[in-house]
Amino acid sequence: MGRVRNFISFDLEFWYDSEFIKDKKKASEENDLIVESVNRIKRILNAHNTKATFFVTGKIMEKYPNIIKDLSQNGHEIASHGYSHTMLNELGRDDFEKEMELSREMIKKITGENPRGFRAPSWSISKDEFWAYKILDNLGFKYSSSLFPVNMGLYGSSKFPVLPFKPLENSNLIEIPISPFEVANTRIPFSGGVYFRILPKKLISFFMKKMNERGKSVFLYLHPWEFCPEIPKVKTSLVGKITTYYGVKNNEKKLDYILSNFDFCPFKTIFLSDKNL
Repeated sequence: MGRVRNFISFDLEFWYDSEFIKDKKKASEENDLIVESVNRIKRILNAHNTKATFFVTGKIMEKYPNIIKDLSQNGHEIASHGYSHTMLNELGRDDFEKEMELSREMIKKITGENPRGFRAPSWSISKDEFWAYKILDNLGFKYSSSLFPVNMGLYGSSKFPVLPFKPLENSNLIEIPISPFEVANTRIPFSGGVYFRILPKKLISFFMKKMNERGKSVFLYLHPWEFCPEIPKVKTSLVGKITTYYGVKNNEKKLDYILSNFDFCPFKTIFLSDKNL
């Protein structure tokens, strides 16, 4: 398994940025848990000598620039998660470009480097938002990880590719879809978010092992708030309750198990070699 590289990322956003949180005003007045959650993630990663990519919103960078600087100085990649965590279909082209210009400037100011990567809030690049790639390319971004290749209703499409590809002609910009497990023409999401929390750790390990044996990398995505069982309880739908709260209390042990059995690196290292993708 050591010959196939796997990649790990964290979407660093407020826990109430979820599309399923109904009362965002009330939620935003609660503890945002950024300090606690990032410290827990750092502890887990350090225990396994693992570096990760952090896709960070501009609002997080405004409030916690020192946390972002510390992550960068400790070898983690800082990438963009937009500024306001607004879905692209709501932003539109002009506001998206403004947000990305601001996000890029903030990351450069904090880390001293231009960001390579971007992830759309809530996987909100659909077939109607492919215009975003041209904007990213013009701003100097090297990759996006914004497609969810399984139809989940709010986001995603089973028509999307599952392997990294170039979405633009005459550009080296790469789109890195999140990894589903494929069996009998069925795509099973497992590599992050609520799917990672719901599925047993041994099943996730099985999926990863099989994908690596097939020569395919796994692109893992998580959120620091998913490691905080003390998340305040707020009004939401049944789906929102599951998406926000289910499995959080066991998530740290599950990630520790996965990191003990597989090696991971930041997304930016995809550019060192793409032969295993």
